[in-house]
Amino acid sequence: MTKTYRQRIGQWGEDIALRWLEDKGYEFVQRNFKHQNDEIDLIMIKDGVYFFVEVKTRRNDHYGLAEYAMSKKKLTALFRCIDYYLYVQKLEDIEWQLDLIVVEKFDKNKEAEILHFERLGLFDD
Repeated sequence: MTKTYRQRIGQWGEDIALRWLEDKGYEFVQRNFKHQNDEIDLIMIKDGVYFFVEVKTRRNDHYGLAEYAMSKKKLTALFRCIDYYLYVQKLEDIEWQLDLIVVEKFDKNKEAEILHFERLGLFDD
């Protein structure tokens, strides 16, 4: 199946975010966990905490800043997917948080810029 331009850009951003997180000491668990129409881009662990990471990638700012794409609807979908993941993995009593990583590369002659927004949600039942 041929990927769309948006899918290729999204995968490229996830690749960069994954390497960046691993360089920061996060351990990779899973990528693109899906439940119904919801998806978690990256699942990582660091210091015993599970990190569910939404990755937003931008090659230009024509559609606004990526961090503003995190709507209430998107957050609800992410929480629903996280709840399902924790349920099926029998991890309901662990500490976890939801983070956003923005990958921006507006200038092809420069490295991609990484913005890390932490703790969109932190729960430890």
